[in-house]
Amino acid sequence: MLALIYFLILGVIAVGGALCVLLSKHPLYGALSLVVTMLSLAGIYGLLGSPFVGVVQVMVYAGAIMMLLTFVIMVLNGARDNRTPRFDKISLFVIPAIILMALMLSFLILRTPLVFNPDTARGTVSLTAATLFDTSASGPGYFLLFEAIGLLLLSAMATAVILAKKKLGSPETSDSEEVH
Repeated sequence: MLALIYFLILGVIAVGGALCVLLSKHPLYGALSLVVTMLSLAGIYGLLGSPFVGVVQVMVYAGAIMMLLTFVIMVLNGARDNRTPRFDKISLFVIPAIILMALMLSFLILRTPLVFNPDTARGTVSLTAATLFDTSASGPGYFLLFEAIGLLLLSAMATAVILAKKKLGSPETSDSEEVH
């Protein structure tokens, strides 16, 4: 019953954070709302019994990629932003969501006995690799996800390069690039 309540709370936080990403006018607020969404998704993964995916969600997406995205937003902004609003309508959702997630986490930490069970199955690199990259017909097919993500990242990188060029293929662009 408690897991269902947590799932509903984390689901509302994830959907609310995603809506804040869409509705925020400042890109940094959108990035922070995306971090809240990623953290609530990590909590949902933990509730579903896959703590490894939840930890990867926090480390890779909410940590590394969001740091990179925030860095890119700040670099591309080019100091055109004289002031960042400190409080707006998005904050009415983000601040209570962070407080609620902190309360849920502290409740779980205080309530869960932290004991070491030596009979727990240990995950090794070879076991993880055998599961993820099993290409047999009876395998789970996770290798297809890696290929799809690779193609997605390749197309995103190509799109970013195309969007970064002002006038792709025009003679003015090639002349101005040679001068610099």
